Amino acid sequence: MHLWIGVENFAKIESAKICIDSYTLFVGPNNSGKTFLMQLVQGLSNKIVNLLEEDSMDILLEEKVEKYSRYHLNVNNIADFVGYINNKLHLKKEQLVKEIFGKEISIDKLYLEAELEDSVSYHIDITDKKSLENEEVKKSINPDLLSLSIWETDVDDRWRIGILWEEKAADRENEFMSLRVSISELEIFLFRRMLRKVFEEDSLYLPASRTGLMLLYRDFFANRADDTISFQIEDGELIGNKERYGGLTQPMYEFLRFLQTYTEDEDNRNFYNNELAFFENKIIEGHIHINNQGNFSYCAKDDNQIVPMHLASAMINEVAPLELTLTSEMYYGQLIIDEVEASLHPQKQLELARFLNRLNNTGVKLILSTHSDTFVSKLNNLYVLSELVKEKNNGQILEHFQLEKEDLIQPENLFVYEFVFQANGKSTVKEIIPDAKSGFQFALFAKSAMNLYEEAVKLGEVQSDD
Repeated sequence: MHLWIGVENFAKIESAKICIDSYTLFVGPNNSGKTFLMQLVQGLSNKIVNLLEEDSMDILLEEKVEKYSRYHLNVNNIADFVGYINNKLHLKKEQLVKEIFGKEISIDKLYLEAELEDSVSYHIDITDKKSLENEEVKKSINPDLLSLSIWETDVDDRWRIGILWEEKAADRENEFMSLRVSISELEIFLFRRMLRKVFEEDSLYLPASRTGLMLLYRDFFANRADDTISFQIEDGELIGNKERYGGLTQPMYEFLRFLQTYTEDEDNRNFYNNELAFFENKIIEGHIHINNQGNFSYCAKDDNQIVPMHLASAMINEVAPLELTLTSEMYYGQLIIDEVEASLHPQKQLELARFLNRLNNTGVKLILSTHSDTFVSKLNNLYVLSELVKEKNNGQILEHFQLEKEDLIQPENLFVYEFVFQANGKSTVKEIIPDAKSGFQFALFAKSAMNLYEEAVKLGEVQSDD
Protein backbone atom coordinates (compact mmCIF):
# COMPACT_ATOMS: atom_id res chain seq x y z
CA MET A 1 0.00 0.00 0.00
CA HIS A 2 1.14 3.55 -0.73
CA LEU A 3 0.06 6.59 1.28
CA TRP A 4 0.04 10.26 0.28
CA ILE A 5 -0.41 13.40 2.36
CA GLY A 6 -1.89 16.44 0.63
CA VAL A 7 -2.15 20.09 1.68
CA GLU A 8 -3.52 23.30 0.23
CA ASN A 9 -2.48 26.80 1.31
CA PHE A 10 -0.24 25.51 4.05
CA ALA A 11 2.39 28.08 5.07
CA LYS A 12 4.36 28.86 1.89
CA ILE A 13 2.85 25.96 -0.03
CA GLU A 14 -0.12 26.57 -2.32
CA SER A 15 -0.65 22.87 -3.04
CA ALA A 16 1.19 19.60 -2.57
CA LYS A 17 0.54 15.87 -2.56
CA ILE A 18 3.51 13.68 -1.67
CA CYS A 19 4.09 9.98 -1.02
CA ILE A 20 4.97 9.44 2.63
CA ASP A 21 5.70 5.72 2.92
CA SER A 22 8.30 4.85 0.30
CA TYR A 23 11.44 6.63 -0.95
CA THR A 24 10.72 10.33 -1.49
CA LEU A 25 13.02 13.17 -2.54
CA PHE A 26 12.35 16.92 -2.35
CA VAL A 27 14.25 19.47 -4.46
CA GLY A 28 13.60 23.18 -4.70
CA PRO A 29 14.81 26.66 -3.74
CA ASN A 30 15.27 27.91 -0.20
CA ASN A 31 12.21 29.07 1.70
CA SER A 32 9.82 27.17 -0.56
CA GLY A 33 8.27 25.04 2.18
CA LYS A 34 10.26 21.79 2.11
CA THR A 35 11.12 21.86 5.82
CA PHE A 36 7.55 22.78 6.80
CA LEU A 37 6.15 19.87 4.82
CA MET A 38 8.71 17.40 6.20
CA GLN A 39 7.93 18.41 9.77
CA LEU A 40 4.19 18.17 9.11
CA VAL A 41 4.62 14.60 7.86
CA GLN A 42 6.73 13.71 10.90
CA GLY A 43 4.24 15.28 13.30
CA LEU A 44 1.32 13.40 11.76
CA SER A 45 3.14 10.08 11.92
CA ASN A 46 1.71 9.32 15.36
CA LYS A 47 -1.54 11.25 15.14
CA ILE A 48 -3.56 9.89 12.22
CA VAL A 49 -4.70 6.64 13.82
CA ASN A 50 -5.59 8.45 17.04
CA LEU A 51 -8.31 10.25 15.08
CA LEU A 52 -10.25 6.98 14.82
CA GLU A 53 -13.29 6.67 17.04
CA GLU A 54 -15.54 3.69 17.63
CA ASP A 55 -17.79 4.43 14.64
CA SER A 56 -14.78 3.89 12.33
CA MET A 57 -14.74 0.21 13.31
CA ASP A 58 -18.05 -0.43 11.59
CA ILE A 59 -16.50 0.39 8.20
CA LEU A 60 -14.06 -2.53 8.44
CA LEU A 61 -16.15 -4.97 10.51
CA GLU A 62 -16.37 -8.41 8.90
CA GLU A 63 -17.50 -10.66 11.73
CA LYS A 64 -18.52 -10.16 15.34
CA VAL A 65 -19.61 -12.62 18.01
CA GLU A 66 -19.26 -12.54 21.77
CA LYS A 67 -15.70 -11.58 22.71
CA TYR A 68 -14.41 -11.91 19.16
CA SER A 69 -14.26 -9.43 16.28
CA ARG A 70 -12.65 -9.61 12.84
CA TYR A 71 -11.95 -6.53 10.73
CA HIS A 72 -10.89 -6.49 7.09
CA LEU A 73 -9.27 -3.60 5.19
CA ASN A 74 -9.34 -4.15 1.42
CA VAL A 75 -9.91 -2.41 -1.92
CA ASN A 76 -13.67 -2.48 -1.35
CA ASN A 77 -13.70 -0.40 1.83
CA ILE A 78 -10.41 1.53 1.89
CA ALA A 79 -11.95 4.57 0.16
CA ASP A 80 -14.67 4.82 2.82
CA PHE A 81 -12.14 4.32 5.60
CA VAL A 82 -9.75 6.98 4.27
CA GLY A 83 -12.75 9.25 3.75
CA TYR A 84 -13.54 8.88 7.44
CA ILE A 85 -9.95 9.84 8.34
CA ASN A 86 -10.10 12.85 6.02
CA ASN A 87 -13.28 14.12 7.68
CA LYS A 88 -11.41 14.04 10.99
CA LEU A 89 -8.35 15.72 9.46
CA HIS A 90 -10.54 18.49 8.08
CA LEU A 91 -12.13 19.15 11.45
CA LYS A 92 -8.86 19.07 13.40
CA LYS A 93 -6.28 20.36 10.92
CA GLU A 94 -5.65 23.65 12.74
CA GLN A 95 -5.32 21.88 16.09
CA LEU A 96 -2.94 19.28 14.67
CA VAL A 97 -0.75 21.93 13.04
CA LYS A 98 -0.65 23.89 16.28
CA GLU A 99 0.39 20.80 18.22
CA ILE A 100 3.19 20.03 15.75
CA PHE A 101 4.58 23.56 15.29
CA GLY A 102 3.66 25.14 18.62
CA LYS A 103 1.89 28.04 16.91
CA GLU A 104 -0.89 28.76 14.47
CA ILE A 105 0.05 28.28 10.81
CA SER A 106 -2.45 28.75 8.04
CA ILE A 107 -3.78 25.61 6.36
CA ASP A 108 -6.88 25.34 4.18
CA LYS A 109 -6.84 21.63 3.48
CA LEU A 110 -5.14 18.52 4.87
CA TYR A 111 -5.93 15.08 3.52
CA LEU A 112 -4.73 11.50 3.14
CA GLU A 113 -4.83 9.28 0.06
CA ALA A 114 -4.18 5.53 -0.04
CA GLU A 115 -3.62 3.05 -2.83
CA LEU A 116 -4.09 -0.64 -2.03
CA GLU A 117 -3.32 -3.43 -4.47
CA ASP A 118 -6.19 -5.77 -5.34
CA SER A 119 -4.07 -8.70 -4.20
CA VAL A 120 -3.32 -7.28 -0.73
CA SER A 121 -5.60 -6.81 2.26
CA TYR A 122 -5.30 -6.62 6.04
CA HIS A 123 -7.07 -8.71 8.67
CA ILE A 124 -7.40 -7.70 12.31
CA ASP A 125 -8.54 -10.22 14.93
CA ILE A 126 -9.44 -8.93 18.39
CA THR A 127 -10.38 -11.61 20.84
CA ASP A 128 -9.74 -13.20 24.22
CA LYS A 129 -9.23 -16.75 25.42
CA LYS A 130 -12.89 -17.19 26.27
CA SER A 131 -13.86 -16.80 22.62
CA LEU A 132 -12.05 -20.03 21.75
CA GLU A 133 -14.88 -21.96 23.35
CA ASN A 134 -16.87 -21.00 20.24
CA GLU A 135 -16.06 -23.51 17.51
CA GLU A 136 -17.03 -21.06 14.73
CA VAL A 137 -14.58 -18.52 16.09
CA LYS A 138 -11.89 -21.20 16.25
CA LYS A 139 -12.36 -21.89 12.55
CA SER A 140 -12.04 -18.17 11.73
CA ILE A 141 -8.77 -17.61 13.53
CA ASN A 142 -5.56 -18.43 11.70
CA PRO A 143 -4.31 -21.77 13.08
CA ASP A 144 -0.81 -20.36 13.54
CA LEU A 145 -2.17 -17.94 16.12
CA LEU A 146 -3.62 -20.67 18.28
CA SER A 147 -0.12 -21.99 18.93
CA LEU A 148 1.16 -18.68 20.28
CA SER A 149 2.48 -19.06 23.80
CA ILE A 150 0.43 -16.07 24.91
CA TRP A 151 -2.64 -18.28 25.05
CA GLU A 152 -0.93 -20.35 27.74
CA THR A 153 -0.07 -17.43 30.02
CA ASP A 154 -3.62 -16.41 30.78
CA VAL A 155 -4.52 -16.41 34.49
CA ASP A 156 -7.99 -14.93 34.06
CA ASP A 157 -10.29 -13.76 31.28
CA ARG A 158 -9.50 -10.05 31.47
CA TRP A 159 -6.90 -9.66 28.77
CA ARG A 160 -7.46 -9.15 25.07
CA ILE A 161 -5.28 -9.74 22.08
CA GLY A 162 -5.15 -7.84 18.81
CA ILE A 163 -3.59 -9.54 15.80
CA LEU A 164 -2.78 -8.00 12.41
CA TRP A 165 -2.13 -10.01 9.27
CA GLU A 166 -1.29 -8.86 5.78
CA GLU A 167 -3.01 -11.17 3.32
CA LYS A 168 -1.41 -11.36 -0.13
CA ALA A 169 -2.13 -13.02 -3.46
CA ALA A 170 -2.20 -16.81 -3.62
CA ASP A 171 1.36 -17.00 -4.96
CA ARG A 172 2.78 -14.82 -2.18
CA GLU A 173 3.19 -15.66 1.47
CA ASN A 174 0.93 -14.00 4.04
CA GLU A 175 2.72 -11.93 6.67
CA PHE A 176 2.12 -11.71 10.39
CA MET A 177 2.62 -8.00 11.17
CA SER A 178 1.71 -7.23 14.74
CA LEU A 179 0.43 -8.67 17.99
CA ARG A 180 -0.68 -6.59 20.94
CA VAL A 181 -1.87 -7.90 24.31
CA SER A 182 -3.49 -5.74 26.96
CA ILE A 183 -5.44 -6.10 30.17
CA SER A 184 -9.06 -4.94 30.05
CA GLU A 185 -8.31 -2.58 27.19
CA LEU A 186 -11.20 -1.27 25.13
CA GLU A 187 -11.44 -2.75 21.67
CA ILE A 188 -11.02 0.65 19.98
CA PHE A 189 -7.54 1.02 21.48
CA LEU A 190 -6.43 -2.34 20.12
CA PHE A 191 -8.06 -1.46 16.78
CA ARG A 192 -5.95 1.71 16.60
CA ARG A 193 -2.76 -0.06 17.61
CA MET A 194 -3.21 -2.65 14.88
CA LEU A 195 -3.86 -0.05 12.18
CA ARG A 196 -0.84 1.96 13.25
CA LYS A 197 1.25 -0.69 11.48
CA VAL A 198 -0.65 0.02 8.27
CA PHE A 199 -1.00 3.82 8.33
CA GLU A 200 1.93 5.02 10.44
CA GLU A 201 5.64 4.44 10.99
CA ASP A 202 7.96 4.91 13.94
CA SER A 203 9.86 7.76 12.33
CA LEU A 204 12.48 10.34 13.21
CA TYR A 205 13.05 13.77 11.69
CA LEU A 206 16.71 14.76 11.23
CA PRO A 207 16.75 18.55 10.86
CA ALA A 208 19.22 20.65 8.91
CA SER A 209 22.18 22.16 10.82
CA ARG A 210 22.76 18.89 12.62
CA THR A 211 26.29 19.95 13.57
CA GLY A 212 25.05 22.65 15.93
CA LEU A 213 22.37 20.42 17.37
CA MET A 214 24.83 17.59 18.00
CA LEU A 215 27.01 19.99 20.00
CA LEU A 216 24.32 21.90 21.91
CA TYR A 217 21.47 19.47 22.65
CA ARG A 218 22.57 18.95 26.26
CA ASP A 219 22.66 22.69 26.84
CA PHE A 220 19.15 23.01 25.47
CA PHE A 221 17.69 20.57 27.99
CA ALA A 222 19.72 22.02 30.85
CA ASN A 223 18.35 25.52 30.19
CA ARG A 224 14.84 24.80 28.93
CA ALA A 225 13.68 21.90 31.10
CA ASP A 226 11.08 23.99 32.93
CA ASP A 227 9.63 25.20 29.64
CA THR A 228 9.24 21.74 28.21
CA ILE A 229 7.25 20.34 31.12
CA SER A 230 5.01 23.33 31.87
CA PHE A 231 2.87 23.07 28.75
CA GLN A 232 -0.24 21.01 28.20
CA ILE A 233 -3.10 20.73 25.74
CA GLU A 234 -6.62 20.95 27.07
CA ASP A 235 -9.56 20.58 24.68
CA GLY A 236 -7.22 21.32 21.82
CA GLU A 237 -6.00 24.62 23.30
CA LEU A 238 -2.52 25.61 24.45
CA ILE A 239 -2.61 26.09 28.21
CA GLY A 240 -0.03 28.07 30.14
CA ASN A 241 2.40 30.84 29.31
CA LYS A 242 5.27 28.62 28.24
CA GLU A 243 5.68 26.59 25.07
CA ARG A 244 5.45 22.83 25.01
CA TYR A 245 8.78 22.14 23.29
CA GLY A 246 10.89 24.96 24.65
CA GLY A 247 10.28 27.09 21.58
CA LEU A 248 10.96 24.26 19.12
CA THR A 249 8.63 22.33 16.87
CA GLN A 250 7.63 18.84 17.96
CA PRO A 251 9.87 17.09 15.34
CA MET A 252 12.89 19.23 16.31
CA TYR A 253 12.32 18.54 19.99
CA GLU A 254 11.97 14.79 19.38
CA PHE A 255 15.31 14.79 17.55
CA LEU A 256 17.05 16.45 20.49
CA ARG A 257 15.38 14.02 22.89
CA PHE A 258 16.65 11.19 20.72
CA LEU A 259 20.22 12.46 21.11
CA GLN A 260 19.82 12.97 24.83
CA THR A 261 18.33 9.53 25.54
CA TYR A 262 20.29 7.52 22.96
CA THR A 263 21.26 4.02 24.04
CA GLU A 264 23.03 1.62 21.72
CA ASP A 265 21.33 -1.67 20.93
CA GLU A 266 23.55 -4.56 19.87
CA ASP A 267 20.75 -6.37 18.04
CA ASN A 268 20.02 -3.36 15.84
CA ARG A 269 23.74 -2.86 15.18
CA ASN A 270 23.98 -6.49 14.07
CA PHE A 271 20.86 -6.20 11.90
CA TYR A 272 22.33 -3.24 10.01
CA ASN A 273 25.86 -4.61 10.09
CA ASN A 274 26.42 -4.46 6.32
CA GLU A 275 24.95 -0.98 5.94
CA LEU A 276 26.95 0.34 8.89
CA ALA A 277 30.16 -1.17 7.50
CA PHE A 278 29.55 0.68 4.21
CA PHE A 279 28.76 3.91 6.08
CA GLU A 280 31.85 3.75 8.28
CA ASN A 281 34.23 2.73 5.49
CA LYS A 282 32.98 4.87 2.62
CA ILE A 283 31.56 7.99 4.29
CA ILE A 284 32.91 8.78 7.76
CA GLU A 285 36.03 6.57 7.54
CA GLY A 286 35.81 5.74 11.20
CA HIS A 287 33.38 5.04 14.02
CA ILE A 288 31.02 6.94 16.31
CA HIS A 289 31.42 6.11 20.01
CA ILE A 290 29.36 6.89 23.12
CA ASN A 291 30.88 6.69 26.59
CA ASN A 292 29.30 5.88 29.95
CA GLN A 293 28.34 9.53 30.43
CA GLY A 294 26.41 9.54 27.16
CA ASN A 295 28.94 11.72 25.30
CA PHE A 296 29.55 11.07 21.60
CA SER A 297 33.00 10.94 20.05
CA TYR A 298 34.60 10.05 16.73
CA CYS A 299 37.45 7.66 16.04
CA ALA A 300 39.13 7.75 12.62
CA LYS A 301 40.02 4.32 11.27
CA ASP A 302 43.54 5.35 10.20
CA ASP A 303 44.86 6.49 13.60
CA ASN A 304 42.38 5.06 16.19
CA GLN A 305 42.47 8.36 18.06
CA ILE A 306 39.15 9.17 19.77
CA VAL A 307 38.16 12.85 19.66
CA PRO A 308 35.04 14.52 21.12
CA MET A 309 32.43 15.59 18.61
CA HIS A 310 33.21 19.30 19.01
CA LEU A 311 36.67 18.58 17.59
CA ALA A 312 35.39 16.40 14.75
CA SER A 313 34.63 17.90 11.35
CA ALA A 314 31.28 19.37 10.39
CA MET A 315 30.81 16.45 7.99
CA ILE A 316 31.11 13.93 10.81
CA ASN A 317 28.64 15.83 12.96
CA GLU A 318 26.16 16.20 10.09
CA VAL A 319 26.00 12.50 9.24
CA ALA A 320 26.62 10.96 12.69
CA PRO A 321 22.85 10.89 13.48
CA LEU A 322 22.41 8.45 10.58
CA GLU A 323 24.56 5.89 12.34
CA LEU A 324 22.90 6.61 15.68
CA THR A 325 19.40 5.96 14.31
CA LEU A 326 20.46 2.52 13.10
CA THR A 327 22.16 1.49 16.34
CA SER A 328 19.63 2.97 18.77
CA GLU A 329 17.47 0.78 20.98
CA MET A 330 14.55 2.63 19.37
CA TYR A 331 13.64 1.18 15.99
CA TYR A 332 12.82 3.72 13.28
CA GLY A 333 11.06 2.44 10.18
CA GLN A 334 11.28 5.85 8.53
CA LEU A 335 13.85 8.65 8.46
CA ILE A 336 12.94 12.17 7.34
CA ILE A 337 16.20 13.99 6.60
CA ASP A 338 16.42 17.69 5.76
CA GLU A 339 19.36 18.79 3.56
CA VAL A 340 20.73 15.28 3.55
CA GLU A 341 23.99 16.20 1.80
CA ALA A 342 24.97 19.09 4.12
CA SER A 343 28.74 19.52 4.65
CA LEU A 344 29.64 16.55 2.44
CA HIS A 345 32.29 16.79 -0.26
CA PRO A 346 30.84 15.84 -3.70
CA GLN A 347 32.68 12.50 -3.64
CA LYS A 348 31.11 11.68 -0.28
CA GLN A 349 27.70 12.67 -1.65
CA LEU A 350 28.06 9.96 -4.28
CA GLU A 351 28.67 7.39 -1.55
CA LEU A 352 25.81 8.79 0.51
CA ALA A 353 23.37 8.11 -2.36
CA ARG A 354 24.55 4.48 -2.44
CA PHE A 355 24.22 4.18 1.33
CA LEU A 356 20.66 5.52 1.37
CA ASN A 357 19.65 3.10 -1.38
CA ARG A 358 21.09 0.27 0.67
CA LEU A 359 19.22 1.49 3.72
CA ASN A 360 15.95 1.70 1.81
CA ASN A 361 16.49 -1.86 0.58
CA THR A 362 16.45 -3.07 4.20
CA GLY A 363 12.92 -1.68 4.54
CA VAL A 364 13.65 1.77 5.99
CA LYS A 365 11.40 4.38 4.34
CA LEU A 366 12.99 7.72 3.46
CA ILE A 367 11.90 11.30 2.88
CA LEU A 368 14.87 13.48 1.90
CA SER A 369 15.48 17.06 0.83
CA THR A 370 18.57 18.27 -1.00
CA HIS A 371 20.07 21.32 -2.73
CA SER A 372 22.83 19.30 -4.37
CA ASP A 373 22.87 18.58 -8.09
CA THR A 374 25.71 16.12 -7.39
CA PHE A 375 23.56 14.05 -5.03
CA VAL A 376 20.49 14.01 -7.29
CA SER A 377 22.61 13.20 -10.35
CA LYS A 378 24.05 10.14 -8.60
CA LEU A 379 20.63 9.05 -7.38
CA ASN A 380 19.30 9.56 -10.89
CA ASN A 381 22.10 7.44 -12.40
CA LEU A 382 21.35 4.67 -9.92
CA TYR A 383 17.67 4.91 -10.84
CA VAL A 384 18.43 4.54 -14.58
CA LEU A 385 20.85 1.70 -13.85
CA SER A 386 18.20 -0.03 -11.74
CA GLU A 387 15.76 0.20 -14.64
CA LEU A 388 18.39 -1.18 -17.02
CA VAL A 389 19.30 -4.15 -14.81
CA LYS A 390 15.60 -4.89 -14.32
CA GLU A 391 14.86 -4.68 -18.05
CA LYS A 392 17.76 -6.85 -19.17
CA ASN A 393 17.66 -9.11 -16.11
CA ASN A 394 21.44 -8.88 -16.07
CA GLY A 395 23.19 -8.08 -12.81
CA GLN A 396 26.62 -8.31 -14.47
CA ILE A 397 26.07 -4.80 -15.84
CA LEU A 398 26.99 -3.53 -12.38
CA GLU A 399 30.59 -4.67 -12.78
CA HIS A 400 31.15 -1.95 -15.38
CA PHE A 401 30.29 0.69 -12.75
CA GLN A 402 32.02 -0.95 -9.77
CA LEU A 403 28.67 -1.18 -8.01
CA GLU A 404 26.76 -3.94 -6.24
CA LYS A 405 23.11 -4.98 -6.38
CA GLU A 406 22.59 -3.39 -2.94
CA ASP A 407 23.21 0.01 -4.55
CA LEU A 408 20.14 -0.33 -6.78
CA ILE A 409 16.59 0.63 -5.89
CA GLN A 410 13.12 -0.49 -6.82
CA PRO A 411 12.36 2.16 -9.48
CA GLU A 412 8.63 2.13 -8.81
CA ASN A 413 9.25 3.06 -5.17
CA LEU A 414 11.14 6.32 -5.83
CA PHE A 415 9.06 9.52 -5.83
CA VAL A 416 10.65 12.89 -6.66
CA TYR A 417 9.01 16.27 -6.11
CA GLU A 418 10.11 19.75 -7.14
CA PHE A 419 9.03 22.88 -5.24
CA VAL A 420 8.33 25.69 -7.71
CA PHE A 421 7.68 29.33 -6.80
CA GLN A 422 4.57 30.97 -8.25
CA ALA A 423 3.96 34.62 -9.10
CA ASN A 424 2.11 35.11 -5.80
CA GLY A 425 5.22 34.15 -3.81
CA LYS A 426 3.87 30.75 -2.82
CA SER A 427 5.15 27.41 -4.07
CA THR A 428 3.47 24.46 -5.68
CA VAL A 429 4.85 20.96 -5.41
CA LYS A 430 4.88 18.94 -8.60
CA GLU A 431 5.88 15.34 -9.03
CA ILE A 432 8.68 14.76 -11.53
CA ILE A 433 7.76 11.76 -13.67
CA PRO A 434 10.89 9.87 -14.75
CA ASP A 435 11.83 8.35 -18.07
CA ALA A 436 13.29 4.85 -17.85
CA LYS A 437 16.16 5.83 -20.19
CA SER A 438 17.13 9.23 -18.78
CA GLY A 439 15.53 9.32 -15.35
CA PHE A 440 14.43 12.57 -13.72
CA GLN A 441 14.80 16.05 -15.22
CA PHE A 442 15.32 18.82 -12.66
CA ALA A 443 14.37 22.23 -14.02
CA LEU A 444 15.97 24.10 -11.10
CA PHE A 445 19.40 22.47 -11.50
CA ALA A 446 19.24 22.65 -15.29
CA LYS A 447 18.62 26.40 -15.10
CA SER A 448 21.57 26.91 -12.74
CA ALA A 449 23.85 24.87 -14.99
CA MET A 450 22.75 26.84 -18.06
CA ASN A 451 23.36 30.16 -16.28
CA LEU A 452 26.90 29.04 -15.42
CA TYR A 453 27.49 27.91 -18.99
CA GLU A 454 26.28 31.21 -20.44
CA GLU A 455 28.42 33.10 -17.96
CA ALA A 456 31.48 31.07 -19.01
CA VAL A 457 30.72 31.81 -22.68
CA LYS A 458 30.56 35.53 -21.94
CA LEU A 459 33.86 35.36 -20.05
CA GLY A 460 35.40 33.71 -23.11
CA GLU A 461 34.03 36.44 -25.36
CA VAL A 462 35.44 39.17 -23.11
CA GLN A 463 38.82 37.47 -23.03
CA SER A 464 38.89 37.14 -26.82
CA ASP A 465 38.04 40.85 -27.19
CA ASP A 466 41.15 41.68 -25.21
